[in-house]
Amino acid sequence: MTHELGAGATVRRFRWVNVPVPVLESPSRLAGRRVAVCNGTDAAAEAVSVALARGGAVSWRPGEPGAPDAIVDLTLPDRFDPGDLHAADKAVTRTLALLRHCYPDWTEEVDARRLAYLAVTYLDGESGYRGDPIHQPLGGLWAGLAKTLPREIPNVNARVIDVARPDLAELPDLVAAELYARGPAEIGYRDGVRRSLVPRPEPVGAPTVTLTEDDVVLVCGGGTGIGFELARALAREHGCRVVVTGRAQPPDGTEDWLGLDEAGFEAYRQEHLRAAAGTGRVREVRGRLGKLANLRALQANLRSVAESGLPLRYSRCDHADPADLDRLLDEIGPQLAGVVYLAGVDRPARLPKKSDSDFLAGISVKVTGFLRLVTALRERKPRFLCASGSLTGRLGGMVGELDYAAANEALARISLWAKATSELDVVTVCWPLWRDLSVSANMDAALKYMPAMDPAEGLARWNAELLAPHAGEAAFLGPIGPGVSLAQAGQFTVEPGLPGFDEVYPKIFHRGEPVRWRPGAELVAEIGFTADTTPIAADFLVHGDPALPVSILLENVLRSCAWLVPEQPRELTGVTVDPAGLRLVGGTLALERRAEVDADGRSIAVSVHAGATAVARLTVRYDDPREPPPLAIPASAGEPIPAPSGPLRWRGSIVRLAQWRRHPGGTLTASVQHTEPADLWAAEPAPEPPLPISALENILRMAPLDPDGVLRIDRLVLGRQPGRADLVLGDPSAGAWCAIDRRSGRVALNLRRSNHRP
Repeated sequence: MTHELGAGATVRRFRWVNVPVPVLESPSRLAGRRVAVCNGTDAAAEAVSVALARGGAVSWRPGEPGAPDAIVDLTLPDRFDPGDLHAADKAVTRTLALLRHCYPDWTEEVDARRLAYLAVTYLDGESGYRGDPIHQPLGGLWAGLAKTLPREIPNVNARVIDVARPDLAELPDLVAAELYARGPAEIGYRDGVRRSLVPRPEPVGAPTVTLTEDDVVLVCGGGTGIGFELARALAREHGCRVVVTGRAQPPDGTEDWLGLDEAGFEAYRQEHLRAAAGTGRVREVRGRLGKLANLRALQANLRSVAESGLPLRYSRCDHADPADLDRLLDEIGPQLAGVVYLAGVDRPARLPKKSDSDFLAGISVKVTGFLRLVTALRERKPRFLCASGSLTGRLGGMVGELDYAAANEALARISLWAKATSELDVVTVCWPLWRDLSVSANMDAALKYMPAMDPAEGLARWNAELLAPHAGEAAFLGPIGPGVSLAQAGQFTVEPGLPGFDEVYPKIFHRGEPVRWRPGAELVAEIGFTADTTPIAADFLVHGDPALPVSILLENVLRSCAWLVPEQPRELTGVTVDPAGLRLVGGTLALERRAEVDADGRSIAVSVHAGATAVARLTVRYDDPREPPPLAIPASAGEPIPAPSGPLRWRGSIVRLAQWRRHPGGTLTASVQHTEPADLWAAEPAPEPPLPISALENILRMAPLDPDGVLRIDRLVLGRQPGRADLVLGDPSAGAWCAIDRRSGRVALNLRRSNHRP
């Protein structure tokens, strides 16, 4: 292992920090909404209900018809007692009962504005990151659940607000203001300041811990998988002794299933599953076979260690049993230098198929053992205590992982509590999937969200993390993939330092405010442009008024379609745009963009409306088109010609006006200058456009509107790498236009429009 990782790294280290954000002035969208308030104290629930009613909401109570539109979950306001391992159980089961009641109605909802779930936690008013003692770290359970809920209920606006104490006088009004608010998933309130969490890249610190052959590192839950590989790497790198634990008794070597090769064990597995079919015991048998597979892996690991001579041994231990844990720690003695805690279980199932006992068991495996460990280590004081978390807690999990995300987020918050209330040096590391080592029933979905990490890199980073000073929590992120959900896109700050930023940011930037959402089928969203946010609008005039350029509208459409079909579009057809409908009124333009995937799944019908009037229609296509041959570049210099006059005018301060030239035979050419994204948008950073903006706008200068004032384009074929273009060519008689990058020879776009219009 090495402590420094260079350009080949697949993940980057981040810490989440609090930054101030604007305070909300008043509640929004509450009028007529039926809201259920659960958990918390009766007095707090009543005060919240009164505040909601002032905003026009109607209280919904269990037993009333239908499902509520929103849930305010006041969670667990009691001060944390580490000795009460089941303190959250009743509150969690009440949350689950209410969500299960809502589930059939909520999962069918397509209105992107109706549903809301708001959890209130009581950590420190800064989501546990302040460094002070935390009032109730088990609030992390609801934080993890809330961030994962949109995976199962796509149109729920699920968020968390954190306050320092449950008796905060302003809490009811804060809840009313935040319930239907949009924006960050996690908001904290402390001392009158509203804060959100954002990721910041931060390299690991220089080592301050040294491990030698006289030291012992305890790896809890490390008999197989990632934990065992870490244990093996630590023993090999430092020569320290490593004790790995698990609850299973290793095989004695006589078991019939142990000597089978992989093919033989798979046959053994299938035989037992077939025998269980029709008996109602398939789940039980599948679970037993899974345990046998783990025992086979454990035996293979122990055999390989024995052959290598590494100072590593396995000890059976139930960390939830204080006596068993004390026995193990006493056996290790004062040589204990550090502890890594990996216990956890991920058994994905949608909420209606997951019982309360299964949900609580998943939490207990992660949380209970760690609390027992913290208690047992307070007097022993190892040099580090590392909890192995997951990005499912920090960012939200996949479908079926509500309990796993809740457990991991609670683990991280309990680690922060332990660091603030003890002399232990505690850190939580939040990992993505590990290639070939992570076990996930949602592997395909998870990999769409973020690629799996190289195990060698993960082990090197973990080693460096254990030896460095600790600040509470470190998260390791790989490139963000197309699996990021529409809800997440509106709730998590996508910072330029995030891996994969360049790929995911443009579609988030152009998402708009969802109005109607059917994943993979339909997205209706409100989109707005102002003179302040869209400087390019001042550069384009329609009948003398500032307007949104057609190319910018098409950019928005193309980027937003990535939410429905995560591929690069190849062609736009049937494009009609009424430029008069793109004029800014009072410096603003409000539109509604409607996109629906056709039955073939390979094209999207898009329309853009200003009120009830359609200002644009087109079809976005994904199959490879029959690309028109590019126009030949004339050899002559050509004669300068002016652009035709009309209701459309370009000032040329942002999109530089190219000098068009006519060549023998009628071909037109113009050299164009690239327009930087920062000149198009006031955002920092500005998104890279999928179209060569300058080239397309200069082509449109030469393509007059039809007599009815509408711009029509039959086909606009995008190059495989649209990128930049520095030369545009046209054959007006054929309605053929194209944009080319002369250096590479690539065609950025081909445009065709008919010459005879009604």
